[in-house]
Amino acid sequence: MRKTVEVTVFVWREGKWFVAYEPISGVASQGRTVEKALENLREALELYLEEKEEELYPLERVMITKLTIKKM
Repeated sequence: MRKTVEVTVFVWREGKWFVAYEPISGVASQGRTVEKALENLREALELYLEEKEEELYPLERVMITKLTIKKM
């Protein structure tokens, strides 16, 4: 029986690539589409977890907002 965990992932576009990032592990991946970036991240996280004894814990509350800053 395989154990599963649901994780929070941030995805953004950088030029022609989409970047997918899981903040607890710090693992990131990329792809030409959102779907491919997520698929690549899933594979990277599975490899990460095979090598680590620690488990990922889910983020319980995430807030995304904008912040205005002054340029110097």
